[in-house]
Amino acid sequence: MNASTLVSLKQVSKVFANGVAALDCFDLDIREGDFLSLLGPSGCGKSTVLRLIAGLADPTSGSITWPSSLAKDHRSEIGFVFQDPTLMPWANVADNVWLPLRLRGVSRHEAKDRIAESLALVGLQDFAKAYPRELSGGMRMRVSIARALSVKPRLLLMDEPFAALDEITRFRLNDDLLKLQHDLGCTIVFVTHSVYESAYLSTRIAILSPRPSRVLTQIEGISSAERGADFRTSLAYADLCRHVSQRLTSTLKDERL
Repeated sequence: MNASTLVSLKQVSKVFANGVAALDCFDLDIREGDFLSLLGPSGCGKSTVLRLIAGLADPTSGSITWPSSLAKDHRSEIGFVFQDPTLMPWANVADNVWLPLRLRGVSRHEAKDRIAESLALVGLQDFAKAYPRELSGGMRMRVSIARALSVKPRLLLMDEPFAALDEITRFRLNDDLLKLQHDLGCTIVFVTHSVYESAYLSTRIAILSPRPSRVLTQIEGISSAERGADFRTSLAYADLCRHVSQRLTSTLKDERL
């Protein structure tokens, strides 16, 4: 394993109990500091990749390898943001953020500062006592992100977290996410089926085949320069979106031939 590789998937396959083959010969290295987007058609197995990395499911064959320093305790280094915020409706914001720490045996009192810090990172420091029903969709997703950040993850897995949000909120959260990664220095693996979102966020994009999924090609070395309103309306962004779209279209076309 290369020194900069955080987790490596080699020849991974996943066949579910009902016989559906989600992944086949899936190879992918996730490097420290990546903002890696998994881009592919709906139902191709992108979410399955995240679940395998997180240890929420086991591969049918192949290997998922971590550095020796993390081999025994890598789950403690992972934060997971699901497509739906999955908040507990009976618990306030602070207690929802406390949940992963609580599951690790951290008391509410011991977690107090960590909860406050996580909420401040997503701009919800004034909503600790609010309940999910009192929040907008975008705010509920911020709580979900704060919950994942409360464990101070080295690797943040995000499964289409902004797909159900309106475009304005999605743009704002995209910008917030880039700032969070810059400030925290974590590695992010981000599932999306949006060319535009992947081009805006990523330092690297892996294009996946239809199910059973494998990595068809990767777009490397995308500039991680500061992004924002100016970049969204720039020719550079338009050119990047066009390039990603062309690679996606041509790669999937070749796959069908």
